[in-house]
Amino acid sequence: MTKAPISTSRKPTIKDVAARAGVSFKTVSRVLNAEAGVRADVRDRVRAAVVALGYTPNLAARGLSGGRSRLIGLVTYATAEGFLENQAYLAELETGLIDRCQALGSSLVIEIVRADADLDSEIRAVTGGLTKDAFILPTPLADNMRVISALEATGAPVVRIAPTLDLDRCLYVGMDDEAAAAEMTQRLLTLGHRRIALISGHPGHGAAEARRQGYVRALRTAGIEIDPRLIRQGWFTEASGFEAAMALMDLDEPPTAVFASNDMMAVGVRRAARLRSEDPAAASLSIVGFDGLRTVMAGWPTLTTVRQPLTQMAWAAMDVADALVEGRGLTSVLLPYSLLDGQSAAAPHTVPIG
Repeated sequence: MTKAPISTSRKPTIKDVAARAGVSFKTVSRVLNAEAGVRADVRDRVRAAVVALGYTPNLAARGLSGGRSRLIGLVTYATAEGFLENQAYLAELETGLIDRCQALGSSLVIEIVRADADLDSEIRAVTGGLTKDAFILPTPLADNMRVISALEATGAPVVRIAPTLDLDRCLYVGMDDEAAAAEMTQRLLTLGHRRIALISGHPGHGAAEARRQGYVRALRTAGIEIDPRLIRQGWFTEASGFEAAMALMDLDEPPTAVFASNDMMAVGVRRAARLRSEDPAAASLSIVGFDGLRTVMAGWPTLTTVRQPLTQMAWAAMDVADALVEGRGLTSVLLPYSLLDGQSAAAPHTVPIG
């Protein structure tokens, strides 16, 4: 069930951010200006509060050594529950962007496009504020051509993070989600699993579709017929992972492994398996995810997952934006992923959930 959207009755202020993060407004200002001397946990709380409230800092581009002054707009998409639950993903991406911004002598402004509002008015709000030198669009907005066209109309270059559509439209930074999902599915096949379920991501999300295609390709390559009952719709949220896993475990012939299309859904699967731990099939269920979020990796059993190079993607996106503003030629960047082996996946009927 989707929670109510974030309230937007008035524009949030720096004091609202400070109150949500439990710090002073001066500390918020220091974080937004990427000043040294702020503890990492405090920076994370402030950045999470900025994202949750949709706060747009009233920043003027800072003139630094050499006379350079840049304002880069990060445009993110608020989808209520899914947006709030995936703050860890956004925070890791934003941390990389902020760090690289500081190194390049630029400032970052976070703009929010709300899923529950009129898209045209949201775009006008983004483009009608401070003049940006460049825009960075993470997924799923990276595949929204209306948003891309509106941002390009300002004359500022647009750099996309993890797009899957019209890759020749503008420069992007990403990884091969389909290949990563295929390799993770193959990892489960190598362990001996044959009934492998997939919990897909948010409908219409390009990366979710690419991961589904990778899963299907790996099974077909192995000569395994696709069982539609083993493919369940998720929403990139823990709750949707939990609900899908409960339905999968209710099948007459439940899966021995579940591939969740992101780590938050894998957490929901893990919770469902623990709830059914008296059932031997649930107690030994192998679970794998996708993202490699550090906050999720701290759970038990440690999660086997695809590690997205989020920090490197953020750095690369900022470097591409900087090159475009400078008028330097550059190409899109495809970064390598990695598979992280945890304790959540093993041969069938050997993994205790606890």
